[in-house]
Amino acid sequence: MRGMFMDGMLYAVVAHNLAHGIGTFWEPIFSRFGFAGLDHFHEHPPLGFGLESLWFRAFGDGFWVEHLYCLMLMAVTAYAMLATWRLVLPRAVADATSWWPLLLWLLVPQVAWATVNNMLEVTMGAFTAIAVFLSLGPGGGLRPLRTALAGLAVLLATLTKGVPGAFPIAAPLIWALVSGRVRPAHGMIRMTIMIVVVLLGYGILLAWPDARANLATYVNTRLLHRIADQHTVAHRWRILSDLFLSQSGPLALATLVWFMGRGGRSVPNSGRAALALLLIGLSGVLPLMLTLVQKSFYSVPAFPFIALGLGLWSFQGVQRALARTRGRTRLVRVIGTTGSITVVGAVLVAIALWGRPLRDADILADVERIGQTVPQGAFVGIDPVLWERWNLQGYLLRDHFISMDPNNARHAWFLGPVGAPPPDGAQPVDLGLSTVRLFERTEGMAPIEGMK
Repeated sequence: MRGMFMDGMLYAVVAHNLAHGIGTFWEPIFSRFGFAGLDHFHEHPPLGFGLESLWFRAFGDGFWVEHLYCLMLMAVTAYAMLATWRLVLPRAVADATSWWPLLLWLLVPQVAWATVNNMLEVTMGAFTAIAVFLSLGPGGGLRPLRTALAGLAVLLATLTKGVPGAFPIAAPLIWALVSGRVRPAHGMIRMTIMIVVVLLGYGILLAWPDARANLATYVNTRLLHRIADQHTVAHRWRILSDLFLSQSGPLALATLVWFMGRGGRSVPNSGRAALALLLIGLSGVLPLMLTLVQKSFYSVPAFPFIALGLGLWSFQGVQRALARTRGRTRLVRVIGTTGSITVVGAVLVAIALWGRPLRDADILADVERIGQTVPQGAFVGIDPVLWERWNLQGYLLRDHFISMDPNNARHAWFLGPVGAPPPDGAQPVDLGLSTVRLFERTEGMAPIEGMK
């Protein structure tokens, strides 16, 4: 469906521009007229935009490209979860119950919401899921190459959304101390290897002038400024209350299944492994309490490990339920048929909703009409009150490369709020718009130039 949460729309525009040669990897561009007082887009490090731009290069400009990109990353995260699940349980048990942690993960509303809305947490979450899987490793030992790759995954996570992507560094030590499956000394060494890889990676990047300029601007102008002045919550405990609300459904279901499975056969130390995975998940949430910049979807990269922990804690109930279905062919047939009907129904609903607005229906309709009249790539003067209508600006850029100029230059086209009088030398253009008004200037125009 069309339309996205503002942040995801901004990211899609930057990636789409990059795919079309507007901006560079280290100097990404949202608009020719800047963003947040900067010429380039430095809200986050650039890796997420660079990766998404590859999908636009491969698949074109369709509205669905950024959604397909996020769906692919969701599948990567799921695969890393399953691989981690198989590290913890015997293969036969893991294969029979592998759907269980995925179900607990998908029940969290923010998981689907972040995927649909092109949030950077989806990209970062794929890297952190891979990093944790690699850092735990099968059996004991140091596993230096595998651990170094885990450190590389952490480096990529932080290059996607900064400091929050570093939490998997603590995973091998937590795993060693709590699960009892790795010697504490080996856990400490694995963590050290990951830290060295991350520091070495940033050392190389900071020696590269373009990368150094990008990262310095991000840290000094955006990250530190946001932490100091752009608070989103009133108290530091908000992220924990959001976490509890988001996990209330999976927690209730896992508790019910655990109750059903009491007294069943267990896997040695599975309880300790479950606690370790839960703590790894919490290590991705608790550091967010250090600032007052908190939103519930910031915790999305931590949710796979919470789901794995809850799943491991309660999987005996799943085993018992599966055992009860053996020999009951009618019950199995009913469950299979119901599942098939549900999947087919979901696909049919998705086809029926294809291309319809998920949000911002009026803005999307106006942007489509404007794009049919204003040349692609044009600069459009605007009333300054429209500058921070980011969804309007974003859709114009994403779909038509039309840039809004807040400096009120005398371009051939002008956008004003509903009810605004026409600017000097301009006449209204009746397109039936509902959120803005379009004017065409017939005299005193600035030289024609465009974004693309």
